[in-house]
Amino acid sequence: QWKQLENLYFREKKFAVEVHDPRRISVSRRTFSQSGLVVQTWYANTSLIKSIWVMAISQHQFYLDRKQSKAKIPSARSLDDIAMDLTEMGTPKVSKLVTLEAKNQLIMASNGSLISSGSQDSEVSEEQKKEKIMELKKKEKLLQEKLLQKVEELKKICLREAELTGKMPKEYPLGAGEEPPQVRRRVGTAFKLDDNLLPSEEDPTLQDLESNFIIHQKLVEAAKKLASEPDLCKNVKKKRKQEYADAVKKLQEIENSINEYRIKCGKKPTPKSTLALPGERIP
Repeated sequence: QWKQLENLYFREKKFAVEVHDPRRISVSRRTFSQSGLVVQTWYANTSLIKSIWVMAISQHQFYLDRKQSKAKIPSARSLDDIAMDLTEMGTPKVSKLVTLEAKNQLIMASNGSLISSGSQDSEVSEEQKKEKIMELKKKEKLLQEKLLQKVEELKKICLREAELTGKMPKEYPLGAGEEPPQVRRRVGTAFKLDDNLLPSEEDPTLQDLESNFIIHQKLVEAAKKLASEPDLCKNVKKKRKQEYADAVKKLQEIENSINEYRIKCGKKPTPKSTLALPGERIP
């Protein structure tokens, strides 16, 4: 009977009817309360199942409307009163059917239930809608926070690229009317050698050694600046320190070659200063 109906729903190819059967009362382990709920199920293709479900919902709505009309009609009435009531009730029923049809259009093609059709459980449906809206708002807030975090990370990456290349990449995120920031290229990888620094020696071999020393001295300075940069991860910092140590070692070898050549030619060795990171000894 319709008064025993709890729910009508379909999922994909399954149509189910939940009813209360007073003859089959059992105690639920989850709620520790009496439950006489019986589920009857049928299977068919999706379109047929959905059609059966729509017809069942319509029949149930007809039962509810008929029950409501019986409660309003008094026991003894004239034919004129009944005709007047039917005329007055015609417009609300048509609008109600239109509203029901609009609600049914919101039901997904793969599933539906009695609650989603807008019948007697509309209050429960409204509560479910409010909870769903609150849940979606929370997810939206979390996604917006994550998006802002990723945008800030992208800005930092673009700024570092601009410091290395001297040009702001086009991927830098800009707001409405916002101008890209001006970034000065980082000094440390490009040096210009002064001609006056090159010693004027008549010996071309010694001249080449001295020029090579000055060039490697600039490379050591560049490696030192790169190794001394802040906000470096542990692996990058370790790698740059190793590159700096290798550059210092190479510079020391060139200096030793110059002094050996000068001693070989009967000249005094020239002491040359080498660079090192503060608080670090490099053999």
